[in-house]
Amino acid sequence: MSIYAQQVAEQLVAFTNHTILMDVSSGIDADTPILDMGILDSLSMVSLLTHIQTRFGVRIPDEEITPDNFETLRVLAELTVSRQGTGTALTKRESALLEAVRLLETSGIERQATTLSPGEEMHTLRVAGDKPTWVLLPGLGNPSSSWGPILQSLQDENEAIAVDFAGFGLSHTQKERPTFHDHVEATMALLEKTATAPFVLVGSSAGAMVATEIARRRPEWVRALVVTGFGLIADTDSWWQRLMTLSDSPEQFMQAAYYHPPHLTEALRELIDDVLNRPAYRSFLEGGGFAAMKTTFDGLTVPTLFVAGENDGIIPAAAVLAAAEAAPQAKVEWLARCGHFPPAEQPQELIYVIRNFLRRVS
Repeated sequence: MSIYAQQVAEQLVAFTNHTILMDVSSGIDADTPILDMGILDSLSMVSLLTHIQTRFGVRIPDEEITPDNFETLRVLAELTVSRQGTGTALTKRESALLEAVRLLETSGIERQATTLSPGEEMHTLRVAGDKPTWVLLPGLGNPSSSWGPILQSLQDENEAIAVDFAGFGLSHTQKERPTFHDHVEATMALLEKTATAPFVLVGSSAGAMVATEIARRRPEWVRALVVTGFGLIADTDSWWQRLMTLSDSPEQFMQAAYYHPPHLTEALRELIDDVLNRPAYRSFLEGGGFAAMKTTFDGLTVPTLFVAGENDGIIPAAAVLAAAEAAPQAKVEWLARCGHFPPAEQPQELIYVIRNFLRRVS
């Protein structure tokens, strides 16, 4: 290893300890097996790759996002040095998301792009396993790769599909402002084209509204509905004003959304700002989303499980209980040490309670 590559490795170690792990005494060094130890997830991958681009002017090409090249920070440093001056600088934030997906592909998770109509393409991540198929619908702005820990745990046991909503992640649409109803229709079209019912619909945050609306329209498709991080919001105006106040400060938003908030790197701050400022974010809510918050749980006829974090600062506990009362025979599970995103903070516990629920309703 050259002296310069050694310096790059030392800088990547410092960044990982200080920014990703937030623990300068963690013991992580240039030869630590960062993939085997689970140090890199979707968000930390974005932060690390963006840091390499910002600090060293290097974009790691898609074909080089492999386990071998990310085995240790020393190996990654040598790759970074070898790519300098090759004209591969990162130009868009979406490239980092694509690279996170690429790394998941190396673990056996399949990426698929499905054309629904001219100009409309839905991006999904998939794993094979036994049916029924789990359909994983994210919160607004969360990419399909945010389901990475869930997909890796389900692999070879349960067939699963993680979806990017049009206007976010790696899905595309000709509509600049897709509405809540557009997302429902697109997801239903995707399932009709690429999967076989019945499904276990798992919706996170706003994705839970899409899952619930599909369950209302096509109950024969649904083995079970799982709602995480959402509830019945009667006063949408007050709720929206509070959310916008939180969103003015990424620090406050992360504190409200997570029990253990990720360290707010510049890359993560830019990602949050990008999501909240997308036209598709507001159009989802204004195009039927606000109305659905009040009524979407009324009259559900499918087995329904609500999974909520005890420390969710976005959706009040009372809203979860109100939604469960509106859905006949619904069950509620509370996860300790968890905020608004159980799939991210407590993936194994989420899988456990879903499987227990499925055994009871089978």
